[in-house]
Amino acid sequence: MDQEYKTSDLDLFDKIDLQNPKDLFLKKKLKNQNSNKRNNSFRYSNQEINKFKNLENNLNQNKLKKNSHDFFNQIDIDDYSSFKSMYPHNFNSNNINKKKLSVKRHINEDGSYPTLALNDNPHSKQEIFHGIYAEPKFLPGGDKYLLIEFGNVMNLELNFKAQGLSKLIETAKVNGIYETLPCFASMIVHYNPDDISYQDLVKELKLILQNMIENDDVIVTSRLFHFPTVYLDKWTKEAIEDYSTKIKAKQPDPEFIVELNNLDNVEHFVRVHSGTEYWVASLGFWPGLPFTMPLDPRCKLTAPKYNPPRTWTPRGAVGMGGSSTAIYPDRLPGGYQIFGRTPVPIWDPEKRFDVFKDSICLFRPGDRIKFTPCSYEEFEMIEKKVEDQSYKYDLIEEHKFSINKYKKWLKGLDYKKKF
Repeated sequence: MDQEYKTSDLDLFDKIDLQNPKDLFLKKKLKNQNSNKRNNSFRYSNQEINKFKNLENNLNQNKLKKNSHDFFNQIDIDDYSSFKSMYPHNFNSNNINKKKLSVKRHINEDGSYPTLALNDNPHSKQEIFHGIYAEPKFLPGGDKYLLIEFGNVMNLELNFKAQGLSKLIETAKVNGIYETLPCFASMIVHYNPDDISYQDLVKELKLILQNMIENDDVIVTSRLFHFPTVYLDKWTKEAIEDYSTKIKAKQPDPEFIVELNNLDNVEHFVRVHSGTEYWVASLGFWPGLPFTMPLDPRCKLTAPKYNPPRTWTPRGAVGMGGSSTAIYPDRLPGGYQIFGRTPVPIWDPEKRFDVFKDSICLFRPGDRIKFTPCSYEEFEMIEKKVEDQSYKYDLIEEHKFSINKYKKWLKGLDYKKKF
């Protein structure tokens, strides 16, 4: 490259006066000429071309050999028939003479969640889409972020790990770390590469993880919010009907969830969904929107997202996607199956209420939500109090949530109970 530079006109660049219009024109002309020369002279050899063709053929053959269970794409996840085959409690539902298995098959006998191990090959269990990783994966996310993955399923155990690690990192006060962002089965670490290198950061985090494993228990600061909710409400019904008319005909969301999870009726669904507290695993999509998981595994339901999504969702709508429940902070597009609405604000840019003094977002990871069925009259009364800023949030402040105590509580549950 150095030799080509010296033999070309490019070495004149340093001698060109950019203030002189003639020289500026000359510079552009030389640059274009040299660019054309390089483009015309560049050719791949026949050996290189054959190598590329062989590589492409191998990739195409591997695609054809790919097992249908190895990967799930967005169409698989959103399509109803494919969705049914993804979950353990629906593996045998293809037999039309057999009653669909109950939602209680979402959990093991001891209350733990089933892992998504699709075969018995120990090596393949480490591959993506096979559940919980034996060892966390550390991945760079640009020059200032680090991603830690604990697995790839929506699992409370993985979220506990993410939130526990986040708390320990905060306690350890590692130099160079700005913040941590725990998600369902992973977390992002925002750091300053001038203060700590990527390699040193990984070493520090592995030490903290080892301490977390040795100490066994993790205590998370958690607040409990009670949220009055109108289930099977007129507002989400209007959004569903509008979608069915203008975009794509579909079964009403509550009935769809009932059928998919083998519940008796929509009233049964309301009892199951409102029968537990929900753990705020992460925030996202829109400021303040919580992604939550049921703490009582007997209340764990599943539902695929809309495909395509809705163009609008009522503010305060409660919906479900996968096994996660969310609250829509505002009138927004969305894809979760919706079935209720709450009048209580979960984000407040104006900070009208004391609970928003530290943030415009109400929730933080580790909080809990209890949805309490209410009437239209109660909804309107609360809505008026919100408008005149006299509403008082129903919450229990700063409760210490022990992961170990929670696991012990799981073992004592009656898994034959029907809500």
